[in-house]
Amino acid sequence: MATDIPRKEDLKDISDAVCMFVDHGLFISQALRLAQDFKKVYVYTPWETAFPKMTSQVGLGYDELEVVDSIFGPWFSEIDVFVFPDINSGHLQQYLADQGKAVWGCKLGECLELEREGCKEILKALDLPVGKYTHVKGMDNLRLFLQENDGKTHFCKLNKWRGTFETFGCTHYKDVEPKLDEIEHKIGPLKHIMEFTIEEDLPDRVEVGTDGFVIDGKQPSQLMAGIEVKDLCYVGKFLKYSDLPEPVRRFNDRMEPVFKAYGYRGWMSSEVRIGADMEPYMIDGCMRSPSPPNELWQLVYSNFSEIIYYGAHGIMVDPEPTATYGAEILIHSSWASGNWQPVNIEPEVREFVKLRNSMKIKGREYISPMGDGLPEIGAVVGLSNKSIEDAIDQAFKNAEGVSGYYIDIPKASTETALEQIEKLEELGLNYFKDEKSE
Repeated sequence: MATDIPRKEDLKDISDAVCMFVDHGLFISQALRLAQDFKKVYVYTPWETAFPKMTSQVGLGYDELEVVDSIFGPWFSEIDVFVFPDINSGHLQQYLADQGKAVWGCKLGECLELEREGCKEILKALDLPVGKYTHVKGMDNLRLFLQENDGKTHFCKLNKWRGTFETFGCTHYKDVEPKLDEIEHKIGPLKHIMEFTIEEDLPDRVEVGTDGFVIDGKQPSQLMAGIEVKDLCYVGKFLKYSDLPEPVRRFNDRMEPVFKAYGYRGWMSSEVRIGADMEPYMIDGCMRSPSPPNELWQLVYSNFSEIIYYGAHGIMVDPEPTATYGAEILIHSSWASGNWQPVNIEPEVREFVKLRNSMKIKGREYISPMGDGLPEIGAVVGLSNKSIEDAIDQAFKNAEGVSGYYIDIPKASTETALEQIEKLEELGLNYFKDEKSE
């Protein structure tokens, strides 16, 4: 629950405040961004296993950060704000908040992402549309369902065990049978008890939503809104929250009492699919920092650190933009998941490049091998006050300053994003419409 809200003038100036940044590595660029404004930023990346590896100590070597091996230590009493950009630490966040600490994060609101079917029940209670879905237990039942529904498109999802596999689609069983074999081999005897959520496709709809943050249920009055091409790129425009069409805002607005009950003060993204009927079907909640476009925010929100610092104390601070339009293209490497990935970045574009899982050793930046099987290792950002197309061009130019073994930057994906905007305009949702540069 939210605690008493202090007055802004009673808090330390941010330049005198100390931050503890708790992350698994994906958002280390945020810690570097916060270090531009905070007096000090500590970084803790959970490393505790029976056989710990130094590769988990993301952030090592950056002069701007101090990597520590625990939240608790001689530095604990110094901390003015604890920042959790990711999920899976809700109970720890809640414990700190209960001790009177300022916490930026979803707290136990993470269940809205981690427990899909529970979230759907909340949506129903709030009279929000919910697509058809089926719950099955065990790989045998998953296979049987997909065989019985051969020819119909469904999406197979897990709850909190997303490290097992990412969401995948199935139209024809024979096409995904190798994927199912791989999963079954990976999970061994758990194949008998693992539970799956199978969602029916929502065709002829465009995926939209909001990417922003929530302070005790409230939304900022302005934000960057955009279109994501999953794991590839994002394009967006800075606008007033009230300028978003009502169907795009509906989930956020009706969820206000739920977020307030959780004392939610952190990043939040909605992913809804909208068609001609204007009904917004929520498909996935992102109760954490989205990637993309958090990398873009670090540049386009001039007061990025203030949003977090004051927001953790319950004070809403609206983003102040450095540009109207933004584009972000993810950096891929099929090599990096299992190997050290050096990244070469020209100094003149370094501020526009945001890395994941990075360390700095002897002056050179590396991506630590995280073994997650994902190709994304960072992003390149472009900004513009002219148009989305110009922001894309700026991102292309900045991408020329990035190189490395097996590194690829999928520029062509931005065409898909622009096509999605055109489809939105056909539905009458033209809030991305802008004047093209001459």
